[in-house]
Amino acid sequence: MRLRSSQFLLLASLAIPSLATAQNNDDINPAAKFIARAARLPAYDVVSVHENKRDTGDSSFDTTKDGIVIENAPFREIVEFAYNLASFDLISGIPGPLDSARFDIRAKIANLDGDRPAKLTDDDLQAMTISLLADRFRLRVRVVPKMMTVYELVVAKGGPKFKLDEPDHSSLTMSWGKDNTLNFKQSSMPTLAGVLSDSGLHGLVVDRTGLKGAGTFSLKWSSDEAQEQGGPNIVSFFTAIQEQLGLKLKPAKLPVDTLVIDQAEMPLAN
Repeated sequence: MRLRSSQFLLLASLAIPSLATAQNNDDINPAAKFIARAARLPAYDVVSVHENKRDTGDSSFDTTKDGIVIENAPFREIVEFAYNLASFDLISGIPGPLDSARFDIRAKIANLDGDRPAKLTDDDLQAMTISLLADRFRLRVRVVPKMMTVYELVVAKGGPKFKLDEPDHSSLTMSWGKDNTLNFKQSSMPTLAGVLSDSGLHGLVVDRTGLKGAGTFSLKWSSDEAQEQGGPNIVSFFTAIQEQLGLKLKPAKLPVDTLVIDQAEMPLAN
């Protein structure tokens, strides 16, 4: 599974847990779950970490058959990915040199001949990044719950305006300008919620739609600058979600996992 973006957006099972009901808080408390997952998983056998000083463009995160490939990613995004957080705004305490650095990381389990062990999922390969960061970056963290205003993604009156009848192989394209556009292909509601957390809203969005499956759909809204200037054909983020997708966002106060970094260093040599 592959993600490439101009802003890091968590995508599909790669970085979004299976969010379902208000009784399941994995969407707002994912870090503790991924820490527990990582504790019972093996470490990567072969790891290469290089600071990327050449490229300031898009970052990409891949899970492969036997590991992960991360390219041109800011350290903050790598931590976000490893702990399955819905937004890098939930991370604090990154030392200055690391906060401005980008890295290329390749990690794999040795002697598999390109085949993944049957019991290792995308989530497992993602969670194994936690021990990689602890080893190579000397990363030490604390999970601190914090009451925060979040947005619950729910079905609006009249129901969703798309079908969820495809396999979940989420991909995303986006464009930013006077009109901001997100195009989702074979994407689930947890994927949508995770992307909305980092794009149009910059606040945590949790999936409470109860909708299963994946579909192909688009979202288009006017930029903040266009809304300030006014004029015809201006569409707000909230209006676009309701009119184009048949969903809506409801604010709620919930205890959300935040990650406090107690220690992190520039990576050890390969």
